Amino acid sequence: MKHKSIRKKLLRYLDGDLSIKEKAKVRHHLESCRACRDALKMLESMWVAERTIERKTAPPFLWTRIAARLQSERRREFLERIEKITQLTLRPALTLAVLFLIIFSGIQLGNLMTGKASALSTDKVTDNFGMSYFEILPPGSLDASSFTLTENKVRR
Repeated sequence: MKHKSIRKKLLRYLDGDLSIKEKAKVRHHLESCRACRDALKMLESMWVAERTIERKTAPPFLWTRIAARLQSERRREFLERIEKITQLTLRPALTLAVLFLIIFSGIQLGNLMTGKASALSTDKVTDNFGMSYFEILPPGSLDASSFTLTENKVRR
């Protein structure tokens, strides 16, 4: 056997994981090869040092705690994604809705003020705005005559 293949099997030789046939081949090679014997001695010394290290057992429910922490991180990441989506879509949508309401209210208010509303008399317009005590046009204004003409048309 070649040195490379023997050295690959040395740890398994120490553990006793080799078949009887392979174990005999390794033992035969070690009898004739000083370099491989030295490599085996070095591995044995490390192997003995490793076996003297005290092994600690994991605390009970360690995996349960780790799984719970991972799950809470996943939830946090999910909520952060939802918040980003909300910021990117909901805020502009709400802004557009408010803008639309402002424009629509302005148009309706303008129609009410100019008399382009759907057949409302001036009494209803002034009552809607709590201005029943005021006249729409001041007395003696230049447009008073045209306003009274349109008011008469609306009342018919």
